[in-house]
Amino acid sequence: MIIDNIDKHLTDKDFFVYAKFFDLFIEKKGIEDKENFPLRYFGIGSSEDGEVFNNLFMSAQLLEISVDIEKGYDFKKQIEKAKEEIKQKSEKEQKKLLKITKKIQGGKRIKITEVADISWVWYEIYNHIRFVPSECKIPKEIEKVFRSELNKYLDNLIDDNLSITRNNYYKFETQKKALITLIEKDNKISLYGNNFIIKERINNEGILMKIPDFCLIQIVYALQKLGYLKVLDVWESREYPKDSFDRERVDFNKEPAKYINTNIILEDVFMDELNDSFKEKNPKVYFEKYDDKKKVLRFAGKNITLAKKGKDTDAIRLLETLLKEPEIELWSITKEMYDRKMKEYKEQQYDLGVRKDELTRADENYYLVAKLVLNLAKNAEEIFESSEIEEKNQLLKFILQNSTVNRKKPEFSMREPFKTVAEYSGCPIGLRRQDSNLRQID
Repeated sequence: MIIDNIDKHLTDKDFFVYAKFFDLFIEKKGIEDKENFPLRYFGIGSSEDGEVFNNLFMSAQLLEISVDIEKGYDFKKQIEKAKEEIKQKSEKEQKKLLKITKKIQGGKRIKITEVADISWVWYEIYNHIRFVPSECKIPKEIEKVFRSELNKYLDNLIDDNLSITRNNYYKFETQKKALITLIEKDNKISLYGNNFIIKERINNEGILMKIPDFCLIQIVYALQKLGYLKVLDVWESREYPKDSFDRERVDFNKEPAKYINTNIILEDVFMDELNDSFKEKNPKVYFEKYDDKKKVLRFAGKNITLAKKGKDTDAIRLLETLLKEPEIELWSITKEMYDRKMKEYKEQQYDLGVRKDELTRADENYYLVAKLVLNLAKNAEEIFESSEIEEKNQLLKFILQNSTVNRKKPEFSMREPFKTVAEYSGCPIGLRRQDSNLRQID
């Protein structure tokens, strides 16, 4: 048996050990080559290392796992103390335990069963254990046993067939609704889509402080089994309080707040159910039906006629524009979305109105300028001859461009529109000239 009793309801604290062990050693989920994990990685809340070790010992023994022993703080002192304890054992025990300590001091891996043996004289060894899942080869037969037991437990959870001893737990459907509430409360989908992290504070027993009868870890794995979502990772995080005198620093001497985190990806079937749940809880923010012939909208249980005197309104044009957009259906249009789009539509309308006014003014200005240009061109010689030298210079700068003098000969080109006026001076009605074959020429 990997799980002590697949018919008994586990706490999230106990289930976490099995789930993490399964993800790392069977699924090889999110691990890098030779990456190692301490024993505390498999515990949440105030789990003691010995408690976590006992929970995963049967699984690790079945897989014949070997672990690294990392030499850390006080290591030498601890192992010498362990040797003194070994002297109190029988000759046979001394020989076995000293062989294990020799392997540890030589930097060799030891079997999980050897950890169990030496822990009787060296409890602190739990702090030095490092698991290396990438180097653990699991036989197919053993993998099947793991999957079978975990699936049987989750089936019992889903079918509400688990016995309980100390605590009450919500039935499966209530657990599922509690998860939906957490997702909706924080607007997870609207903010992050279908891939996000749920973070909830827990107590020392790994129980959600906000919803004690809800098992967050177990429900996400159960829903994963049903194809509702994928569990990418589950982990505990801790946040230490700020220092009383310096708010920029944290106080590591105080008890940290503990949180359980789960990164999940929702599948389409669950997304649909969440949308249905939201519509059921918030009927006043959803559009129900739209009759495009009668121009009648069904909203919050009422029929609303959008047309005025048989004519389309801005509301009709906006709604029909929204419905033409891909991936938008009537039921997915909330009041907030409609109001936002209406505001954008009105702003565009205003901008178009302003633009129209600007074009009208530009059109009027065009004719005024054209009239002035033609008058100037018609009377250019007379105006030029009657002007002072300074005024003549201004007129020349206004009409000519790129003016130069080549060996006392002035060279210049005319600015538009005077250039065009000059070119068409021989064609009073603005027609293009013709050659001898009556073809139009530029």
